[in-house]
Amino acid sequence: MNDRKSILLFMNGFGMEVPKSFNVYTASLMPSLAKLSNYYPFTSVFASGSEVGLNKGQLSSFRTGYAVFSSAGKPNKKSTVVQAKMQLGEFETNPVIMASINHAVQNKSRLHILFNIGEKTEDRMFEHLRKYAEFAVKSGVTQICLHLFLGDNSVSGMKISAGWIKNLKTRGMIPQMRIVSIAGRKYMTDAPKDEKIAYYRMIVSGVGEIWATYEETLQKKYQGKENDDTMGGFLTVRENVIRANDSVFNFNYDNTVGAEYLDIIQNPSEFFPVGKVPLNVAVNALFEVSDNANVPYAFESELPDHYFFEQLPANKRVLILADRDRVQYISKCLNGFRDQFNPNINVWPIDDKNNRFELMSQYLAAYISQNIYDLIIADCEIFSDHYDEKTIDQLRKNLAAVDKVLNVAYTRGIEKGYTLYATSLYGIKKTLFLTKTYEEIDFSQKTPLLIAGNDIRRENTILLGDGNFTQIAQVIQRNLGIDVPAPLVGVRTKSQSKKGINLAIIVVLIVFALFVLYILLYTQGII
Repeated sequence: MNDRKSILLFMNGFGMEVPKSFNVYTASLMPSLAKLSNYYPFTSVFASGSEVGLNKGQLSSFRTGYAVFSSAGKPNKKSTVVQAKMQLGEFETNPVIMASINHAVQNKSRLHILFNIGEKTEDRMFEHLRKYAEFAVKSGVTQICLHLFLGDNSVSGMKISAGWIKNLKTRGMIPQMRIVSIAGRKYMTDAPKDEKIAYYRMIVSGVGEIWATYEETLQKKYQGKENDDTMGGFLTVRENVIRANDSVFNFNYDNTVGAEYLDIIQNPSEFFPVGKVPLNVAVNALFEVSDNANVPYAFESELPDHYFFEQLPANKRVLILADRDRVQYISKCLNGFRDQFNPNINVWPIDDKNNRFELMSQYLAAYISQNIYDLIIADCEIFSDHYDEKTIDQLRKNLAAVDKVLNVAYTRGIEKGYTLYATSLYGIKKTLFLTKTYEEIDFSQKTPLLIAGNDIRRENTILLGDGNFTQIAQVIQRNLGIDVPAPLVGVRTKSQSKKGINLAIIVVLIVFALFVLYILLYTQGII
């Protein structure tokens, strides 16, 4: 399969709908997919959990999906970096870790920890939290305030279980710690700035929604149709929490968490009247906070050992088509976050988000017709919380639009001798509006895989069962002439299978013939 030209179409967010989910996908909605899947090899592949190198039950997302795809299922986790630093004794000596603690010690003030609990939370993250707190107390900190942010950017509508709180209490907390505020993840990510300001004002003043019995409160909020991503923030203590000279530490395993919220804490006079907010509050973080270069951070994310564009031949040209907000991360991730970039890798950003599918079709048609690229990667985001209406009708509309992109990729690609791989790096699990009710959409467990080409048919190609999208990466790397360390898996032609079966039969017949010959010679007394 070497030296094939390939089109890799990511229909990201589109998975194989689970039976309990609202019935969204139909063949009439996506006629191109229905037609091609009946003619070409089609199956489902894992896009979550341990099968793709994530935690058991963890759903993939935009960033984790590309990280897993690029690293052949062995993404470098930030929790692994922290674990290694602790084992090497480099955690307590890190200058940013020490600065976050020393500020509270020297000012005899409080240490505030911002900590996220969600689908990606690992048990060892709680243990890292505890060790940081223990080091702080050992260094002289007397009060530690824990601010919990619930939810995960890859899972919408998730509701925290009692097990998470139990894990936090048994693995992460020490006597000197107390939970002082709880809020949905939106206050650290995509909530409007005025909502983040109002949330910070509540924490500073101690005036707002206060629930001391937070476990009971969570259940009441769930009953009120709130979830971890959207939950309104509340306090668990009746006092002004963040005070002058305090220290705030963002315990972030995600670079995208907290940029704007931390900016509010760092520059309160820009958002509040002078004298109404605490000043001289130190802000630090575990890892870099994207879009906020003013936050010192303790550790760099270590580079993955293997990545998708590793050993890309100099004569191979690659094009990446994606939304402008996503294309930079995609290209960096597939390049292993290395500074040195292959000049044969090109990107084309799409700016008009509302017409992204139409533009994707146009660009695909144009670049396929040029016939100069060995690999074209097209990233289609099925559903965006940022600019799509949160309705099932919108999701259906987007699926139909992506089906047209698929049709362009197939018809134009076949003309130019490309092999098309259509799949998704993650599914979605969201609660979307339908008439007067909300319905849960679950595309999260498995995603589709379609392979189409001039010499590929259902009758001559076998897709191995229980595959995952990292195997697709291996196939395409082989097509580019990259000698991947792992054996090619996931795709096998039936002719190859028959050859293997025929060879096995021949070997058995030869062994049997030798055995019969031995018996004859033995009975004749020759041997």
